[in-house]
Amino acid sequence: MSLIDKILNLPAPVLNPWGYWIILLASILEAVPIFGLFIPGQVFVAIGGFLVKAGVIDIAPLIFVSSSGAILGDLIGYFLGVKYGDSFVIKFGKYFFFKKEHLENTKQLMNDHTGKTLIIGRFNSLTRAFAPFVAGFTKVPFLKFLTYNITGGIIWAVSFVIIGYFFGKSYEVISGYFGKYIFIGIVLSILIIYLYRFVNKRKHIFAKYHTYTLILNLFSLYIFSKMIEGVFGKDSVTKLDIWINSKMPLLRNPFLNKIMIFVTNTLSPENLFILSVIFLGFLVYRKKQYYSLLLLFSMSGGLLFELLTKLVFHRIRPENTLVSISGYSFPSGHATMGIIFFSLSLYSFKDDIERKILKYFFICINIILFLLVGFSRIYLNAHWFSDVIAGFSLGIFWLTFMILVLKTIISLRKV
Repeated sequence: MSLIDKILNLPAPVLNPWGYWIILLASILEAVPIFGLFIPGQVFVAIGGFLVKAGVIDIAPLIFVSSSGAILGDLIGYFLGVKYGDSFVIKFGKYFFFKKEHLENTKQLMNDHTGKTLIIGRFNSLTRAFAPFVAGFTKVPFLKFLTYNITGGIIWAVSFVIIGYFFGKSYEVISGYFGKYIFIGIVLSILIIYLYRFVNKRKHIFAKYHTYTLILNLFSLYIFSKMIEGVFGKDSVTKLDIWINSKMPLLRNPFLNKIMIFVTNTLSPENLFILSVIFLGFLVYRKKQYYSLLLLFSMSGGLLFELLTKLVFHRIRPENTLVSISGYSFPSGHATMGIIFFSLSLYSFKDDIERKILKYFFICINIILFLLVGFSRIYLNAHWFSDVIAGFSLGIFWLTFMILVLKTIISLRKV
């Protein structure tokens, strides 16, 4: 059973009525100043439309709670504008991508085209959270505002319910062609690209190498999705797993066995986590704040997602392993934590080494170590080949994602 199938088969009390309450809250917060920049209420409503197509929830109450939330959120924004005026936005908006010129443009639109701004503005990521607020402090008559508010809220709710519904129909067709997990990976990739462009368009904080980081992030997400699809779709990936597993005994000898067991025990996720604590202390001592935070969130997040993925998929390990081991197999925790740790080592210190030959040696050692960790798991038949590839791709995905996120957060703090 796929992950989406598991979600759709949750007991009704989980998704109904809690699903409606979540959508209502998201719809309200989307129209509240500041919050609306970060709460994608339309996404929750579209997901609701998807669940309608899946037969999980009903369309009439979904449209009711979505439009009610939108209307109520706009009312909150309007009365906040009446009470606090534009000084609130000018003071705090700069921390959330909202510049004074954006405020002036919204005020001009509100004066010239009140109806269009309140109705069409709901579909714009920037104006949706400030148009009702601007209407409040520019003294748009309440009855006039309420008329456009109700009209816009209903149109917005119906539109995104329909989008989610047809997305559900498209999911059935597209996932049948690409595979369910690859399709999910594609959707996540589109969302990541949108967020990257959204941030960079407003703050211009990303350097050229961040574009390569984004590409690597998306590529690793695709590989991870492909591994899930291959393993649990029972295609050629599992056949390759079985073939590689059967050939490993041909490579073995007592000396190499000892080396691989030493590698896998020494560079286990637990030991790497302990080393990362020491690494963190050193970075804090060197006052490398960015790298310290990156290490903390990358290692802890990588470990968490690796364990959660194991719990979701429950893949059984190979039976002919040379080491005593328990737990599920997909993905490899050794591979996930190894590639995060040694990639962070490279990322944090390679520029501190001035001599080229030492720098190249440092780079090669780190690459060899995480590859050796992954190979040791396959050699010892502790994991399938696809487990290791999935572990590497999950680790790279999470690390590159955190590089982009922390770059954004730290840049905003400097504003």
